[in-house]
This record gives sequence, C-alpha cells and structure tokens, in this order.
Amino acid sequence: MNRLYSMVVLASVLAAAPAVAQEAPLLSTRQSIRIAAPPEVVWSYVGDFGGIARWFKVIDSSRLVFKSRNEPGAIRELVRRNGTRVREQLVDLDPWRRSLSYTYADGAVMAADYLATITVNEAGEGASEVVWEGRFRRLDYGSDPAPPGQEDATVTGFFETAYKRGLDALKETAEQR
Repeated sequence: MNRLYSMVVLASVLAAAPAVAQEAPLLSTRQSIRIAAPPEVVWSYVGDFGGIARWFKVIDSSRLVFKSRNEPGAIRELVRRNGTRVREQLVDLDPWRRSLSYTYADGAVMAADYLATITVNEAGEGASEVVWEGRFRRLDYGSDPAPPGQEDATVTGFFETAYKRGLDALKETAEQR
C-alpha cells in the first residue's frame, strides 16, 4: 500500500509540474545581390570589418574597439541610426574566399546564438554576387509561445530586411566607385 501511495503522489506531482520549455529552433535567412563591380572592389568594403559604416547607411558609426586590424577576435562597435549600440566579433576572415563571419558580442542584440557570414563571389563580366546569410535563435528561446515581438517570423523578418538593406547599400556604394 505504501508503494502504491508513493506512486500516486509522484504521478500527481509530475502531472502538476510545468512542462519544460523546448529550445526554440535554429532559424536562418539568406539574401543575395548582383553588383556591377569586380569582387576585389566589393571585398574592399565588405572585408573592412571595422568600416561597415562606409557602406551600410543604417549604421551611423563603426570602429574597432578590440584589436586594431581585421583578424579573428576583433570586435567592432556599431551605433545604429536609432541610437542603439551593439558590439560584433569577427569569427572568421578568409580573404582568399572573400568571406567573413561574425557574431554578437554584446549590446542591443536582436537574437541569440547569432552567426552571420558575408561572401563576395565572382559573377562574370566584372560583376560580383554577394551572399549574406545568418543563423540564430530568438532571444527568449526558452519560452513557448514566444513573447510579443520575438516570434520566429518576426526575428527572421528583421534579419531578412537588414541584410536586404545592407546589400542594396553595398551595391549603391560599390557601383558608384
């Protein structure tokens, strides 16, 4: 009888316990654009990790705050037009493949587990194709449903829009050179 009572109590406790939240899925987005400028010209902008404000107009200023040159581990501080600040860390830089990857270091971040990669490819006839892709989770990835404004579609849409605007600005800057 004692054992049966213990099992009933245990079953009641487990039934009353809140369910453990599942981790939010890993999300991703990919944007690309063709630019009428040679890859070397486009890479001169993209490959300057601390100089993103030269071409991405939603960034008021950018500067390296850790390490003084483009190398893995370098951290750039961005001040967005809306006044928010964010620090991003260069994870990988491959000038031969004309590719760089970065993640959030701190500040007004928009996602968790964030990793973005920008690659400049040869597109023929003196043109380039630039691909900007990212993977991430929403910030509050331990709750289900997501809090307002942190739904998977909202977070993904934010990065789709940001990458598209960035690529459009890069195209305008590189083609005017």
